[in-house]
Amino acid sequence: MTIRKALVGMTDVEAAIQEMFQAPHIQVMKTCSKLSKIFLMAMVHELYKTGMGETTFEKLAMSVSCLCTSNGEAFPGWDTLLKVGCKLGECRIVLCEAGARHMLQKLQLNFPSDDVAFALKDSKELPWLAKYLCLKI
Repeated sequence: MTIRKALVGMTDVEAAIQEMFQAPHIQVMKTCSKLSKIFLMAMVHELYKTGMGETTFEKLAMSVSCLCTSNGEAFPGWDTLLKVGCKLGECRIVLCEAGARHMLQKLQLNFPSDDVAFALKDSKELPWLAKYLCLKI
């Protein structure tokens, strides 16, 4: 029996990186609506700020409001924001607690915050998102 030692070359590393960045969830985040990107950024911002992976819709809406106000975007309103959250929940990008307690509904990213940061960092329609991605503690 012969044992071969296989070395990993740069082509293997490059192929792995390309595969990682072509993941379906990253593509969904890159191509989602402007408001969905703000919603996801607010989730990452809450995670960085509190260190907790889970937040409530109410806290998230306040973060979205602050992000929008600080960066010249119109706040969409609670109903629209809830629809965006539901849409992201349908795509399984965000995990949403079942039930009708809208304001207190618990939300959590279904993927690492680094994946969200990677997907949003080069957003041409929202260039200001990048400045919030370096807040990691």
